[in-house]
Amino acid sequence: MREQRHAVNGLLTLLVYGIFALFSLLLAAAGARVYQNIVSAGRENTQIRSSFSYVANKVRMSTRAAGSVRIEEQDGMDVLVLNSAAEGYEIRIYYYDGALREAYQASDQPFQPKLGEKLVEIPDFRIEETDTGHLILSAADGKGNHRSLHLYLEGK
Repeated sequence: MREQRHAVNGLLTLLVYGIFALFSLLLAAAGARVYQNIVSAGRENTQIRSSFSYVANKVRMSTRAAGSVRIEEQDGMDVLVLNSAAEGYEIRIYYYDGALREAYQASDQPFQPKLGEKLVEIPDFRIEETDTGHLILSAADGKGNHRSLHLYLEGK
């Protein structure tokens, strides 16, 4: 009788340890999933903020140095064209093939979107100009959340 009781106690102890191990694994898996979601959201937020900051700084530098910022439609896409401080050259910023890109080239060269340097991969990015002299930069993250930045253009 006593041996049966020890066997049952041993089985109950083993069962408690097994349940503890199972819940520990489930908790670790849930924590890993939460961590992965946090890292993914942080990465998307950084990509959007970086793209906004990059374009805003380029616009500010261009309006102070060369004074010309315009949006042109080239090859069916809106292209932000900034005159460079070097005469005869311009900077073109545009969204193409899932990435924000920049091309630094002579003003008289034809626009070739695939040759631009990839700045940041982002699901969607748009550049618009308003009648009041503002640029509106808008971007979307992987979940479809849209964010925008309004820039005032000096001298307009």
